[in-house]
Amino acid sequence: MPKVVCLCKEVINLSDIPSPNQLLMIEDVKYDKYFDSIDAEKLYEEMTLVVRCQNCKRLYVYENGFENDPLIYSLDRP
Repeated sequence: MPKVVCLCKEVINLSDIPSPNQLLMIEDVKYDKYFDSIDAEKLYEEMTLVVRCQNCKRLYVYENGFENDPLIYSLDRP
């Protein structure tokens, strides 16, 4: 997953590891099962990939994997 082109035309680079443009999100209920013993690989598999545009702050939420279309969120105001 090298890049995403934002609706504002900004090219979001995802090739850096770790990436400053990639966020990981997990439901509180799913996270809770890792409370006492963290297995980083399994925890990562539970997380949802979110890509953030540094230009317009739009968020691309890939709930169903990077190969499927994301949900797109933008700011109501700056």
